[in-house]
Amino acid sequence: MSIERRNVPAPGPGPAARLDPASSRASLIPTASPSIVTRLERASGVTDVVVAGLLFVIVFGSGMIHMESFPPLWFDEGWTVCVARTWVESGHYGCLLRGEPAPPSLAAHFPVVASVAASFALFGAGVWQTRLVGLLYTYIAFLLLYVLTRRLYGRSVAFAALVLLILVPLKWSIHPLYIGRQVLGEMPLLCFLLAGFICFLGGAHRPMWRLAAMVCWALALMTKAQVAPFLMASFAGTMILLALRKNWSAVQGLGLVAIGSWGGYRLLIEAKNWLLSGHTMAHPPIDGMTEAIALVFVPAIRLETMQYLFVSWAEYPVGLAYAAWRLRRSSASRDTASAEQVMQTMLLLLAGSWLAWFAFLCAGEPRYALPGLFLAAPFTALFFHEATSGFNASYMMKTLADFVQTRRLTAQGIKGLVVVLLLVIMAWVAVQERYAFRAREDDRDLFAVTRYLNEATPATALIETYDSELFLFLDRPYTYALPIHLVQIIRREQGQAQAVAYNPLQHNPDYLVVGEYGRWAGFYAPLIAQNRVRLVTTIGRYQIYTPVRS
Repeated sequence: MSIERRNVPAPGPGPAARLDPASSRASLIPTASPSIVTRLERASGVTDVVVAGLLFVIVFGSGMIHMESFPPLWFDEGWTVCVARTWVESGHYGCLLRGEPAPPSLAAHFPVVASVAASFALFGAGVWQTRLVGLLYTYIAFLLLYVLTRRLYGRSVAFAALVLLILVPLKWSIHPLYIGRQVLGEMPLLCFLLAGFICFLGGAHRPMWRLAAMVCWALALMTKAQVAPFLMASFAGTMILLALRKNWSAVQGLGLVAIGSWGGYRLLIEAKNWLLSGHTMAHPPIDGMTEAIALVFVPAIRLETMQYLFVSWAEYPVGLAYAAWRLRRSSASRDTASAEQVMQTMLLLLAGSWLAWFAFLCAGEPRYALPGLFLAAPFTALFFHEATSGFNASYMMKTLADFVQTRRLTAQGIKGLVVVLLLVIMAWVAVQERYAFRAREDDRDLFAVTRYLNEATPATALIETYDSELFLFLDRPYTYALPIHLVQIIRREQGQAQAVAYNPLQHNPDYLVVGEYGRWAGFYAPLIAQNRVRLVTTIGRYQIYTPVRS
C-alpha cells in the first residue's frame, strides 16, 4: 500500500508549526511566544510516561472510590453480568429463566461478556469485579486516544483532548469516567477502534501492523453492532476522497484493510459460535429493535438531540467542521496522502457520521453519542489549540483587544470570538451538570433486597422482576419479560404504541420485585392498582409483592 509515510518535523519557533505531521508546510496561524502548555511541558518535563501515570491515577484512583456501590448496577449491565456469571458457574452462555438455561437476552456482545467472565473466573462474581473490567478498558481508551492524537497533531493537542474529556462534563451520565465504571460496550468499542487507527499508522509497508489493524477493527465490529455503518462509511468516504485525487494505490490498500476487517469480523463470529457450540441457545429475532433505537423520527426527540449536539455540545461540531476545512486545505497542495492524513480523514468521517446519526436519527439516549464525542475530542482540541496560537492566553487577549479597538473582523479574530462563545457555553453546561450529579445513589438497596430474597423466601420460590441487576446475586429461580417486550416499552415511551403485551403473573411467581426499571416498564402498575398483588415490604428503591391467590 503506497500511502506516503512522513515523520513528524522538528519543532519550529512557534507551537503550531509542528502540529501537522502529514505536512511540511508552515503553520496555518502566526507564531507567537511559547504557550502556557508548552512552557509547562518544558518546565515539568511532561513525557508520555508521565501522562500514562497521570491517567492511571485519575481513572483507577477515581474508580476505586465506592467501587462496589457507585453507580448502582443497572438494567443494561444486569443482563451482561447475568450471562457472565451463568457461563462461569455452569458453562451455559446465557441467562437462566425459571431456573432453566435461556438465551443471552439483552446482554452486551461477546467481547464484553467474555471480559467480565474472565474477571469472575479470576476474582469471583461481584460488582467490583465487573467495575474492574470497565476501568481497565477506560484507561486503555484514554491512553490510546492520547497516543493517536499526539501522532496526528502533537503532544499539546493530545493533552488538551484528555483535559477536554475529563474536565468538561457534557452530561454526568455520559462522562467517560462515569461510563467507565460500568459494564457497557462503549469503552471496549473505543479501545478497539483507536487501537486499529494506531496499528494502521504503525508502518505503511509493514503488513503485520495492517493485519493487527484489521483484527482490532474486527473486534470493534463484534463489540457493538451499531458501529458497523459508521466504520464502513469512514472507509468508503476516505476511499472516495483518495480516488478523487487519483491515489489508486492508497484506495486499493485501504479497500483491502476494509475487506479484511469485515472478513475478520465474520471469522470472529464463526469462532465464537464454534466455541459456544452446545453451551448456548439461539436468540430469537427481536423484530423492531433496530428501528426503535436507530431510526426514530419523533419530532420532540429530534429537537432534543439536535439541541444537545449543536447548542449544549457545540464545541464538538465546531471542532469537526474546522478539522474538515483544515484537512481539505492541507490536502489541496499534495498529490499523495500520507498515512496520517488518511487516518485523520477516517477518524473525522467516523466521528462525524456517528454524531450526525445521534442528532438526526437515534432514539435520543445521550449515551449513544459518547463514542462519537470521544473520537471528536482531538478535533475540538485542535481547534482550540490553533485558534489560541497554542493555548497562548496573551495572544488571545491581544486578538480580542485588537477587535475591540479596530472593530474589524479578521480570520483570527473570528476564531477568538468563537473560542470565547464556546468557553461560555462549556462553563454553563459544566455548572448545570454539577448540580445534576447525584453521588448519593448507590447499591446498598440492591445488596439488601437480594439478601432478603435469598434468606427470607423458600429455596424454590419463583421471583418475577424486570430489574435485571438482581440476577447477579439472586440465588432463587427468576422469570422476566422477554426482549420483544422492551421494543414495545420503547415504542410506548416514544408515543408510537399504547400497550405492552406482558402479564407478570403468567408463570405463577411467588414474589414480584419492582424497582426502577419495573416501574418504567409499566406492566406491574395495573396489578397493583387492581389489588392483584399485595405489598410485602419496601427495601430502598425496591418493592416486594406477593400475588393475591383466590
